[in-house]
Amino acid sequence: MFKVIRKADIILFCVLLLTAGALSVIFAMRLQAPAGSVVVTIDGQPYGTYDLSEPREVEITNGEDRNVIRIGDGTVLMESSNCRNQVCVGHAPISRSGESIICLPHKIVVKIEGGKEAQVDAVVQ
Repeated sequence: MFKVIRKADIILFCVLLLTAGALSVIFAMRLQAPAGSVVVTIDGQPYGTYDLSEPREVEITNGEDRNVIRIGDGTVLMESSNCRNQVCVGHAPISRSGESIICLPHKIVVKIEGGKEAQVDAVVQ
């Protein structure tokens, strides 16, 4: 026997398709929100804050520990480090708010903050 597609089935399919399309556009726009700044900390202490849109190379020297961070084209990467495992150097470049690169042996955290996603939506006292 043949199953009959009713008018309600077609309407439900169209509503689901439009909802999925709208959600994908919203998520795509949110992911493309420009990030604001690169924050570098060493052992939990602030080291520096740099604008993500301004190309530069930051050399971090802490005793014998040496790391080089490259900022450019809206991305950040750990270009070099003299740590043993080199996991931070092998990390893919980061470009969105909330992403980070961590050099665990040198206790360095490079994090992108700002942009539209970092707005405060509530304050609790």
